[in-house]
Amino acid sequence: MARIAVVGPGSVGLFFAGHLAAAGHDVVSCARRPFDRYVIESDEFPLDIEANVVTEPADVSPVDWVLVAVKAHQTEGAAEWFTALCGPDTRVLVVQNGIEHDRVDPFINGAPSVPAVVYCGAELVEPGRIAHSSSGRLIVPSEPFGAELADLFENSQAELAPSDNFATHQWRKLSMNVMANGLTALTGRRMSVIAEPGIREIAVALVRECWQLAQAEGADLDPDQAETIVDRIATSGRDGGTSMLYDTLAGRPTEHDAIHGAALRRADQLGIDTSTIRFVHSLLDARTSTL
Repeated sequence: MARIAVVGPGSVGLFFAGHLAAAGHDVVSCARRPFDRYVIESDEFPLDIEANVVTEPADVSPVDWVLVAVKAHQTEGAAEWFTALCGPDTRVLVVQNGIEHDRVDPFINGAPSVPAVVYCGAELVEPGRIAHSSSGRLIVPSEPFGAELADLFENSQAELAPSDNFATHQWRKLSMNVMANGLTALTGRRMSVIAEPGIREIAVALVRECWQLAQAEGADLDPDQAETIVDRIATSGRDGGTSMLYDTLAGRPTEHDAIHGAALRRADQLGIDTSTIRFVHSLLDARTSTL
């Protein structure tokens, strides 16, 4: 049994907190508002068990693993939690979107951090309760902690997969977020909007530009396949929402800087033109400034 703290038990964090607790680990959820049960409404991974929740950093002590599940732009605001939870033997699993997972490093007392690619479709209904729609999987680099994390998740319904080709997984997920989160947030519509001809054209351009960056970074992604991937998504029949859509509809700030902004920062470093990503990022930035 490991001692695990989940900082940010929202739609994604609660899924992993609940299933790690159900697997027998000592899990504490660090939240702004209290709740007493983990309730996951799901056809595939339902759960309803007692939750251990704290709302003040003063009430926690160092643990074996910290799962960072606050959104990227909320990381600095959670610094007090990280300071309290990270001791000499703590490791930190960063369960966030984007490719700049080292943003947590200044706040974790020198603890090693591990990036994760997250696949978990869920929406927060109320504190302690989520509506889960698809997947529940994390991908991490094989080294240095891949095997240890696989053991941590072994008896859980949540899945963790170490990968020797982490960069490809990381960039594939970033491209999907750049495309789907951005377009659903700007249109105020769910994923089916991607099938509309004008939106599909923008979606293809976004994925293609991301994969140009990915290829330059050594990822195994071919920009010429962007159209095929977008069409596969557009014709899948799935019409889920995205986290950025939910945040937009609720009038909350979005994590577009960690998604689109991260791609633009890498593009500037590589000297690659990503005008479509820049355009979408500018619109998201302008929309956020009015909130």
